[in-house]
Amino acid sequence: MTSHGDESQPDGEKSYTGRASVPAPRPMVPEPPPVTAAMPTSVPSRTVGVASIPPSAAPSAVPRVADKEARLKKDKRRRWIIAGLALLIMFSGVGLIAGTYFYDQVITPDQLTLENSTEVFGSDGKTQIAKLGSKNRSEVAVDKLPEQVRNALIAGEDKNFYKHHGIDLWGIGRAAWNNLTGGATQGASTITQQYARIAANDLEVSYGRKLREAVMARKLEDQYQKIDIMGFYLNTVYFGRGAYGIGAAAEVYFGIPPDKIETLKVEQAAVLGAVLRQPEPDGSAKGYDPQNDPQAATDRWNYVLNNMVEMKWLSTSERSALQYPKVLTFEGATNTGAWGYTDRGTGYVIRYVEEELTKRGVVKYLNENKLGNWKNAGLRITTTIDQRVQNAMEAQLNRELPKSALSTQAPNIIGAGVALEPGTGRVLAYYGGTNSGTNTDWAGKQAPHPPASSFKIYTLAAGVNEKISVKSLWDSRKLEKSKGDIVDLDNANREGSPTCVASCTLEQMTIDSFNVPFFELTQKIGPQKVMQMAANAGVRTAWTTDSPEQAIDLTKGAPAGRKPFDYYAGIGQYPITVLDHATGTATIANHGIYNEPHFVLKVERKNRANGKWEHLEIGDEKLAPKQTIPRPVADEVTGVLKQIPKGDSVAGSGRESAGKTGTWENGLKKADGVTPVYDGTNAHAWFTGFTTQVVATFWIGSNDYNKTPIKTPGGANIGSSYPRGLWKKFMDQVHKELNLPATKLPSITGMGLTDGGTGESPSPSPVPQPEPTQSPKPSDSPKPTKQPTTPPPPTVLPTLPTRKPG
Repeated sequence: MTSHGDESQPDGEKSYTGRASVPAPRPMVPEPPPVTAAMPTSVPSRTVGVASIPPSAAPSAVPRVADKEARLKKDKRRRWIIAGLALLIMFSGVGLIAGTYFYDQVITPDQLTLENSTEVFGSDGKTQIAKLGSKNRSEVAVDKLPEQVRNALIAGEDKNFYKHHGIDLWGIGRAAWNNLTGGATQGASTITQQYARIAANDLEVSYGRKLREAVMARKLEDQYQKIDIMGFYLNTVYFGRGAYGIGAAAEVYFGIPPDKIETLKVEQAAVLGAVLRQPEPDGSAKGYDPQNDPQAATDRWNYVLNNMVEMKWLSTSERSALQYPKVLTFEGATNTGAWGYTDRGTGYVIRYVEEELTKRGVVKYLNENKLGNWKNAGLRITTTIDQRVQNAMEAQLNRELPKSALSTQAPNIIGAGVALEPGTGRVLAYYGGTNSGTNTDWAGKQAPHPPASSFKIYTLAAGVNEKISVKSLWDSRKLEKSKGDIVDLDNANREGSPTCVASCTLEQMTIDSFNVPFFELTQKIGPQKVMQMAANAGVRTAWTTDSPEQAIDLTKGAPAGRKPFDYYAGIGQYPITVLDHATGTATIANHGIYNEPHFVLKVERKNRANGKWEHLEIGDEKLAPKQTIPRPVADEVTGVLKQIPKGDSVAGSGRESAGKTGTWENGLKKADGVTPVYDGTNAHAWFTGFTTQVVATFWIGSNDYNKTPIKTPGGANIGSSYPRGLWKKFMDQVHKELNLPATKLPSITGMGLTDGGTGESPSPSPVPQPEPTQSPKPSDSPKPTKQPTTPPPPTVLPTLPTRKPG
């Protein structure tokens, strides 16, 4: 790696072959005498571009006066030769600075498409959840740095920065001499020239390049203040460890975030200023990162500070008080510039952030203004994710956390969850099943799941919307083709065994999760109305179960008829996403008012001139609540659903919650296409529920998508009670940590018609008769048939083919 500057080697510092150095003079040029007279005894001179001659080069005997004068003449002649050569090159057809001055463009950082890291934060604006970009760079306003810190950063590379006018003629001459004579190529650049090289994207070390640098450097010095040029340099130069610019460097070396750059200390800045000479190993040269060569780094650090004393930027007492600071350990494989996308539970959030930036026009804005890809555009994105809520969710679903609920389950068990704020649609927490945003998103469109009975919240809402009362009566007995029914259907996975049989209220059938009444309700009103109610609530997509499966966009309206959605829609056969189900549940919780689920609150971009974050209004959250379900309908559904927790209140007494369970059987069949492979086992288990403040939807399944049943380590089936328990623990933690007040939910009114069901009114109870005085005579009348107290054994539900995540 080519080093940045060209300072001559300080005493006590290691000499690296990877570092440009002044070559030994050839025999035809006499060795000049030592030039110690003009140098201070304590700090060796390191004038930029001029090679210092170590004392060891001095002759052992004092030369005669004549010899000394001859050497001085020859040395003077040699200097003139080099200077003349430099001038010749500068004004020749090769360099011609005078000619190129008028057409070499000065490129400032605001004209460069610099790759700056985009940072993603939680809703508090402080908790960072990701840092993105192919380069780790965060621009900072250099005037936020104290003056001594700024000087420490440049003291090693260009201590004469405030004295020169951008170029170093001696450096150009030496580069030319070495190119012509076959000597080692070298840098010899001021930091102005170094920035010019970066801006021109021209890293070749040659006198031709140096002439181009010189032109741009002179123009920069003519047009900008010194502090501006320093800012150009410090925000673009490479510091090693993958860090470009001082903002990123302070973070990787000392853990100081770019927004706290003003806290960087002189001794820390001197470490970074020393690193600039050679940030990374090059061949046998280890460079000046203290992790790679502590002694060389310390020597160079001392050199930087001594230069500061020499230039009167630091007093001797201040210098004596400084100690070499502690530097963070850097693991190249893990401590790259980017993080948060493939290494944590919120990685999936980054996908949705990108979708929203595209939808809101931020990506288009960046492209039109040549600001680069959004991940490299130096944005600061504040999301809706509340880290407290996210942590509570991962405590249940993230099996990689040692004490999480899922960590003790069988290896195939996977869980996904989404939490929303019903009044705004803000996604408070999102977990897609793994800790990498590049993996299958089990909460999103890559892996939809049949919602089973949890979908009945929309079927119930559709029925109430059609003026069918929750107090209407329904026959709960199984359907059989042999008795004239259109399908064979039982009440598998029901939550209770009511004795109502043919006189069950729709309210009770929702609570006990019977399938037959909801299948018949869908027959009565049509599957289109059920699916349209789900769409109104926020279920944007549902998948068919045909082969090949198809995603149906419900935002364009639910299809009429029995295709692609049949009566099984009412009992949750058709797959949907966890995110959509959470959104639909939130609409019911919010009295029928829909809010689009979203992840981005605001987007900012740093002003390069002043370092302040400026609002990109096009990226702002824009709430647009809409009444998509009549309030009385939504509240009536809530009144039923709040009975399902059965007194198991969230976060203590006084708070009401509501929710719905759902379980779908494993659908694998043997070769005959009929016989189940895993009879009586489950593939999916759900719970979706809410309080007035938080909605959460949990799904549990198998990571091989139905190939293995979901069972506990002991072999028991995992049913809906399991995600319901996880949901309860999650909600308890969230409401406590967010200190949310206890609130009540609406109750049922019984609105609508009670005679719209398939059931019948129960026979009136017989009037009690007095005991006869004599024993009755035997009667030939037949005894009444006794009604069964429990439904017949369940049969297997219609099942889905094995599906693979998209």
